[in-house]
Amino acid sequence: MLPAVGTYVDVHAHLIHPDFAGEEDATAARAREAGLAWVIVNGLEPRSNRAVVELCARHDHLLPAVGIYPVDACNAVIDRDAWDHPFPAPTAFDVDAELAWIDGVADDVVAIGECGLDAYWVKDPAALAEQERVLRRLCRIAKAHDKPLILHTRKAEARTFELLQDEGVERADFHCYGGKLKLAKRIAAAGYYLSIPPVVERAESFQRLTSELPLSQLLTETDCPYMGPDKGERNEPANVPRGVTAMAAARGIPADDMAAALRANFQALFRC
Repeated sequence: MLPAVGTYVDVHAHLIHPDFAGEEDATAARAREAGLAWVIVNGLEPRSNRAVVELCARHDHLLPAVGIYPVDACNAVIDRDAWDHPFPAPTAFDVDAELAWIDGVADDVVAIGECGLDAYWVKDPAALAEQERVLRRLCRIAKAHDKPLILHTRKAEARTFELLQDEGVERADFHCYGGKLKLAKRIAAAGYYLSIPPVVERAESFQRLTSELPLSQLLTETDCPYMGPDKGERNEPANVPRGVTAMAAARGIPADDMAAALRANFQALFRC
């Protein structure tokens, strides 16, 4: 791995998203110009996992993470006839085959994820049980290869935390955490990290997390193309410096000190 050049880090970006189609390399270049040392690009299912690996091979500052998004994890058991969400039901694929593929490439990626639990879009008990089965498998793969997990936990924050503790996971980031502050403090006390997107500029909930959690357990992400500082505008890694400035203001410390702490946290979790 080459030495990092830059100040900022993004632990959760979806550059393999239709909103970036044809602009992946230009977006990566803008990130570098904005001072991003590292951008972790996350996969969700077979197509994006492989595309992530290909994209990151072209850019020294992009690092691949592969996983199975919780809504995709239960693709085989969801009731497609009852699907009424504003996006298509997940594409069908063999989850166990993808788990085997992830196990096979885990030594060559920086993290396992995006993965986790989602009780916002998925409420059927059988589908939720399948999410937990898949997450447990991914926890065991991560532990076997000494990799951290990057977690989606929407409306399932407490259950995800319980499952990680049950599986003995020591290294993880709760991305874009939306749960209660009291639980966030327990998550941080357990040694896990919580990453904050640039929407912190205008989101009081993320400002509160930034000000009340230990600085040693915070990270920065974009979750791009979502969670940007400008409402209705596409987010991208180049916006991370704005997020860091807002986090520093929420905490009452200089922006340079915030950036340095976040970079050190990144190195501690991802070992790069």
